Amino acid sequence: MEYRMVNPATGGTEDISCTVADMEVLKLEGWVMVFTPNPNSIIAGRDHSGNAGGHAADEGWKDTLRRIRDNNPGSTIDV
Repeated sequence: MEYRMVNPATGGTEDISCTVADMEVLKLEGWVMVFTPNPNSIIAGRDHSGNAGGHAADEGWKDTLRRIRDNNPGSTIDV
């Protein structure tokens, strides 16, 4: 398996091929693993969430934001 890790001596990142056991030893020595998502994963490149990926907030959420705004004078919430 390949892991991207931060070298504690240099502060730079390195791609290291090793076993999980070897990676755990490196972590004990001060190396830090960096999460790099797979570019082919389902979540890659998403700029929104929700049912079918819609961009709009539902009315229930907008009502909640309006209540927060109305109960907090000087609020800058724009609904």
